[in-house]
Amino acid sequence: MRRLRSLALPTLSGVLYFLSWIGFGIWPLAFVCFVPLVFALRDATPAEALRRGAWFGFIAHLGGYTWVIHLLRLFAFAPLPLAFLGYVLLCLVQGLLFGVFAWALRRAWTATRWPLALLLPVALVATEFVYPLLFQSYTGVALMPLIPLVQIADLGGVLLLSALQGAINGALAGVLLTRRPWPVVGTALVVVVATLYGLWRMARVDAREQNAPSLRIGLAQPNVGEIALHKNPYASVQALWADTAELHARGAEIVVWPEVGYNLRPVREGDDGRAIQGGIPVAIIAGVERARGKEAWNSAIAVEANGTIGDHYDKIQLLAFGEYIPFGDWFPFLYEWSPLATHLTPGVVTAPLRLKGYLFATFICYEDILPWIVRKTMANHGQGRAHALVNLTNDSWYGAGHEQEQHLQLAAVRTIEHRRWLLRATSTGISGFVDATGRVVTRIPPDVRGVAVRDVPMLQGTTVYEVTGDWPGWAALAALAFVVARALRKRRRRGR
Repeated sequence: MRRLRSLALPTLSGVLYFLSWIGFGIWPLAFVCFVPLVFALRDATPAEALRRGAWFGFIAHLGGYTWVIHLLRLFAFAPLPLAFLGYVLLCLVQGLLFGVFAWALRRAWTATRWPLALLLPVALVATEFVYPLLFQSYTGVALMPLIPLVQIADLGGVLLLSALQGAINGALAGVLLTRRPWPVVGTALVVVVATLYGLWRMARVDAREQNAPSLRIGLAQPNVGEIALHKNPYASVQALWADTAELHARGAEIVVWPEVGYNLRPVREGDDGRAIQGGIPVAIIAGVERARGKEAWNSAIAVEANGTIGDHYDKIQLLAFGEYIPFGDWFPFLYEWSPLATHLTPGVVTAPLRLKGYLFATFICYEDILPWIVRKTMANHGQGRAHALVNLTNDSWYGAGHEQEQHLQLAAVRTIEHRRWLLRATSTGISGFVDATGRVVTRIPPDVRGVAVRDVPMLQGTTVYEVTGDWPGWAALAALAFVVARALRKRRRRGR
């Protein structure tokens, strides 16, 4: 029986976790996915808890990150056995997050008499807050199909969603172990209050959108991936020029292009933006490579309808092995091992782009799933907060698996946190408009060429999350610190 708990129960939890998460999307499983793991931790030592939690995390990532194999084969030219090995190693490293979580949960469980409905979210949120991930993710994003419930993200960000999911799992596990119903009753009350709050906020946001000025925005998805781009550098630009002409004819005032959509040459200071526009007199937020001297940036630039190039945003969080190779400056030969890797300079400025009299908080690639970057860009840089969020992405590296939907839903949480629309243009999908309540109101399907145009409200205002930041993470760390301090005091008293 002990062996069953040590392996089978964490395995079951891992399977329930990835089935509940984005891609498979069987969201009711999100409310029970931690329960088998909790049973496996009942009699575990801290070291056993670490191992069992790490195995749970490994299984959870193994089911949700299969697209890593395609990424390594396409990007690093790795043969299938080596790509599979890299996938397994990534799942082990990222899965260790849940090993740390299980260790913290078990230590807190033995040190206190607190209910699991409190301990589980504290351990989960604290770990998600501090554990570094190559591909950032958060447990609570599994709740995104429950739109009224996830509106609490404007109070405490995505970590508050993880806390709520953890509390529900903890309450259910607690009632099965102790037969005490009060944590379940209390957690159910929290869910009801959160849902009522969400319905109220959605009504308020909808009213604000109806009264706000709007711009007609177009999105262009050329469906030209990285390999096709290397074979024909003109493919993306030619598709984007044709799509932009169509969007201009449909009344678009601004057209958003994907990451490095314009790739014919690096853009330099003093360049004429009309060459980028292809003769189409419409304002564009274009993904380009920007250069000055020997430095190069992955950038988004604002091009006015008359061809004037205005503000730029340079990608801050570069992708390892894609836009730089760790230690590549010390060992240049590493770049020869990965022919598609570039050597870019990270950006340092988080100010939004100005266009058509409005401000657009702009992020490139996976920066839209990093709450701290989005929050910095949404800060008041002297002209008020941005009126909309913009993301330029190239997800063609990841194939036809779950990555595209995962990326979209992880990014959608930002719209709730900041109560702004997200305008998302990608090379091969999924491009779309996400409203200020996290609903994907228009999408261009993956792996097709297409355009979308919509009147987008230019919103104002500030959320609690923008002001207070990731307070659930700090609160969870403080709670764990309190548990540790309390345990140390008890140990000292016993030693007297």
